[in-house]
Amino acid sequence: MSNRPERSRPSPQSGQALLETLIAVAIMAIALVSLLAGLARLQDKRLDAARARRAAFLAQGKMLDILAAGPANLNNASGTFPAPDTDYAFSVEIGGTRGERLRLVSVTVRATGSERLQVRLARLEPGP
Repeated sequence: MSNRPERSRPSPQSGQALLETLIAVAIMAIALVSLLAGLARLQDKRLDAARARRAAFLAQGKMLDILAAGPANLNNASGTFPAPDTDYAFSVEIGGTRGERLRLVSVTVRATGSERLQVRLARLEPGP
């Protein structure tokens, strides 16, 4: 007889445990990727909401500027905002100016480069 130790044969269960571990890691990787994609979409939505809030603030300020100029100075206009808001553009529309008692004053603010982001404020003002 020899003094060599007997080699044990690997059991079929050891291969099965490795396969189960690999499958579990693959499932975790898929879940992690979908979670990260959801977080990226959430961040995009947060940025869009912040830009919409800024556009609404700019529209309110532009409306106040227009109304402070007085009813005689209400005119259609368009342009961009000064720094740091140069990526927003505005347009002012005055409706009902032909002898009507009330005029519709509307201010629209758009984020340049984005067709989705637009804020519009409208207000009735006495005519001249």
